[in-house]
Amino acid sequence: MENILPQLPFLATLVCLLLAGSVQGHLLSQPTIDLHIQAQEQLISQHNDSAYVQRLMRLAKSAEMRSYINPKQEPCDNFYEYSCGRWPLINPANDAHPRETNLEQLVVKAYRHKQQRLLEQPPNEETDAEAVFQLKQFYASCLFYRQTPEDLYRRQLHEIVGEFGRMPALSLPGQEWPGDAFDWLDTVAKIKRRYGLDIVLLLQLQSDRTYVGQPNQILPGPDSRARAESIAENLERHLGVEPKLALKTGREITEFEQLLAKGMLSRRVGVLGKLRTPVELDEPYSDIFNLTQYVEIVLDRELADNETIYEHVPSYLNHLAGVVVATPPHVLANYIFYELLEYFFYDRTVSPVEQCVNRIREQFPELLENMVYKQYGDAATLSDINGVWQQIQRSFRGVLENASADWLSTDTREQLLGQLNETELEINGYANINFTEKFADFAIKPRDYLHNLRTVRSRESLVTKPKIQTSASYDPVKKRVLLPVALLQPNILWSRYYPRAVRFGSLGTLLAHELAHSLEDAAKWDAKSFAQYSKRKACFKDQYSRLRLHGEYLPESDLQAENIADNLAIQVAYHAYRRYLAELASSALVTEVLPLLDHTPRQLFFLSYGQLWCNDANGQFREKHSLLQTSTPNALRVLGALSNFPAFGQDFACISGNQMMAPKKCHLFTINVD
Repeated sequence: MENILPQLPFLATLVCLLLAGSVQGHLLSQPTIDLHIQAQEQLISQHNDSAYVQRLMRLAKSAEMRSYINPKQEPCDNFYEYSCGRWPLINPANDAHPRETNLEQLVVKAYRHKQQRLLEQPPNEETDAEAVFQLKQFYASCLFYRQTPEDLYRRQLHEIVGEFGRMPALSLPGQEWPGDAFDWLDTVAKIKRRYGLDIVLLLQLQSDRTYVGQPNQILPGPDSRARAESIAENLERHLGVEPKLALKTGREITEFEQLLAKGMLSRRVGVLGKLRTPVELDEPYSDIFNLTQYVEIVLDRELADNETIYEHVPSYLNHLAGVVVATPPHVLANYIFYELLEYFFYDRTVSPVEQCVNRIREQFPELLENMVYKQYGDAATLSDINGVWQQIQRSFRGVLENASADWLSTDTREQLLGQLNETELEINGYANINFTEKFADFAIKPRDYLHNLRTVRSRESLVTKPKIQTSASYDPVKKRVLLPVALLQPNILWSRYYPRAVRFGSLGTLLAHELAHSLEDAAKWDAKSFAQYSKRKACFKDQYSRLRLHGEYLPESDLQAENIADNLAIQVAYHAYRRYLAELASSALVTEVLPLLDHTPRQLFFLSYGQLWCNDANGQFREKHSLLQTSTPNALRVLGALSNFPAFGQDFACISGNQMMAPKKCHLFTINVD
């Protein structure tokens, strides 16, 4: 206590850092970022090499890990309940939001706070890169737009409509809307070309392919009346539509939306697309609409007769033809223009910070990722993560080279080793993009957010924005393991201050899991190796179907790739950690434990792995999700993988009869950890 009390001001600094969302998962719920916290966070960075900061960070990590442990549960009977038993008390799922809580969710929440702090730094022409300066100006214009007079805001929305014609609901009293002159296909095509919005129809460019067909699936809510009233409120508030007309229009739009949704399928673009020539694309619907014309307007060029286009969800297009014929033109027009304007609505009823940060994430995902990457991806951090990767890869190589892999033929084993050696780790911080060039001549008006948004949308109307990753993944085409920038955040999965046990048990197992997916294309193996693989896969299938959660058995499934990857990952990461321990000087072993946490280094490794999968779910959400469940629930991922691994039982001194001691163990390979 004598050593701690004199440092209370510095401890307060750490508390500020925790509140900013850098360490403790259950402290990530702060709604705003205080500038005082930012200053305190900078203060701690000035002392980040001190022994005292190291003690504080290790104490914080120990407190976090202990807070989730259920001390009443024996680790050998149910290790998930032991390591995560108190998670629901600290991160409870709710009836509304969140209906599920897990570590990835907390990582993302912390990451978004960090993104927000970067955007809140004032733009500086001298220190900011040109693209970053423009991005911050765009963000500031969004914040300032809240002060824009309502009549000017409505006038700007009317101007957007005016680019493409007239919206029936905005017609002045006594003014007739020219329904006979309305061409819905021409309108949605021009909106797509100008602003990139897929309304009624989709057009998407992927590599050398062009897809046309169903837009994002519409999922109508259970209360159509509430949806109609919501649309009516928007028409009144944002556009000044008279209440009675707004409600009538809201009902018509809702009915059309529901009718359109009936012909939609949940299908990703590129899956089961039908290859067509322009003539083949037009023929089924030629009496109703001309899809070739739509594509040519969007691309602003004529299609060659032998050019090929992929029809996305043909059944939707057939459904659309019937809907268009049955729908009055003014309803179709109101729907199209409402979908256009809804994208540009500025909601003064919600936090401008939340609204503007979300818009930045949507419009500038690569640049925002790159900003965070530069903030946290310093040479020491990247070297540290790459060091774990190399050790994981080395251990995996040892697995394929030892005697337990003898069931593989020589050719297949060499093929797998080749894939393993070629696989690279990539943290996608978009460092390869020249943002200065990309944002050249991008003129931002400081207080005119709608102008800026229209400019941004028109510059990249046909560019498909990337989906930002928040979890690790494996890319079989480019043979790489992708680690999201979100996992660069210090003091969550890894830290220079934490024992390596924590790093290998969490980050190491995630990397090993994705690397394991490089081995699973068994279709390319020789017949003998494939037959042996099938036997081992059958063992996992049988074993996991005997696991129970909330009293229910897992359904038997042929989809065992994730379970096999889990089992390989924990063994490979443990083997890599054991090798690290063997090379560590005995005097340094004290760094491999955490204060106030009564676990050996190897037990700490398993605890880190178990807590990687802590989660809680609302009862109704869990029941609904279980009907769609194709992957193993988190708790059973932990129990299945650890009960197959003899080293776990040895390190926790489990005995025969304990539930974690599976009498029959499944494995692809066995690893000698002695």
